[in-house]
Amino acid sequence: MAMFVLAACGSSGAGSNAAGASGSPATSSASTVALEEVLNQEFELPYPDAPTTLKGDREISYIIGGFAAGGASEVAQERKLILEKSGWKVEGPLDGEFTPSAQATLIQQAVLKGVDGIVLDFIFPSQVSAAVDSARKAGIPIVCNLCAPEESSEGVHMVGTDVQTVAKQQIPLVLAAVDKPDATIAVVTDSGNAIVDAANKVQIPMLKEMCSGCKVVEVTYTLADLANPVAASYANMLRQYPKGSLDAVITPFTAAATPLIRLAEQSGRDDFKIINTYGDAPASTQIKEGQHFPLLFGDVMLSQAFISYADVDILGRVFNGDAVVEYDALPVAPITRQNAEKFVNESGRWVPEGLEEKFFKVWGMNS
Repeated sequence: MAMFVLAACGSSGAGSNAAGASGSPATSSASTVALEEVLNQEFELPYPDAPTTLKGDREISYIIGGFAAGGASEVAQERKLILEKSGWKVEGPLDGEFTPSAQATLIQQAVLKGVDGIVLDFIFPSQVSAAVDSARKAGIPIVCNLCAPEESSEGVHMVGTDVQTVAKQQIPLVLAAVDKPDATIAVVTDSGNAIVDAANKVQIPMLKEMCSGCKVVEVTYTLADLANPVAASYANMLRQYPKGSLDAVITPFTAAATPLIRLAEQSGRDDFKIINTYGDAPASTQIKEGQHFPLLFGDVMLSQAFISYADVDILGRVFNGDAVVEYDALPVAPITRQNAEKFVNESGRWVPEGLEEKFFKVWGMNS
């Protein structure tokens, strides 16, 4: 990590946005070294070793926190297809409407229906605790995807990553991208969103520690802003930091990045870099293809496909009484257009080579 700090903050000039002969952005030597360190990493995913089976007729209820977030509905449909490869019946994806009361109602309905398992996407158990307790009392296991910072508990199994893992990849990427010891970096915050709030509490101190000369500012963007054609907080940020005075913006999800890209381009601004979080398509595809470059500079990706197979693996092991594998600290891959080809497939997803075959092997299935 120290190498990232020295390389990213050791140069006094901002990296150039001009493209080199290879088509990659030309940068100072310090920035190039830092980016290579960040982008050339290899990641080991925690594939299971112990065999289990997916036997029996099972019914799974799949509930998503809400469909409005960018790319969420596409990921949900793909997750359902993978869940169904188990041979189980999958109801959903059901829309939790970003409202704990609606999410709790769907969980309670699944319990009353007597399903065998429940899969949740970014629904926080603490916000639907009574419904989770009813599932627990009924002996119905819950798999919760992308529910950090909450942790696994009796009958509830977390799948995804943790905010520390994300920050340890994202912050070096940001600092290498700006290549400036006194950069101004805006962090998009939302104290009402548990994932975003937890990430901010790690990201902001880490930014200040790794680049003590950087100015770190906070910009609020909430789910309510999704309904507005222009987010007032983004407009205010661009006014407060005119061209040449803002170096980077960290956005917490694609739905928060897209309106900023649109507003910046409408305002003739491409003088800062947006580093997004958890970006599948469309952000990952746009980065890979160089769309909105240099404005949309990078992202950190999870393998949503791996998460889906992990969901099946956990449920199968719970149903069989086998020891459950921990999938709550999955690696995230930092991407820019320099390395996106390695991680981003034609659908904008990170699907590791041999993913299905490796899970099917321990399940005793043929792919």
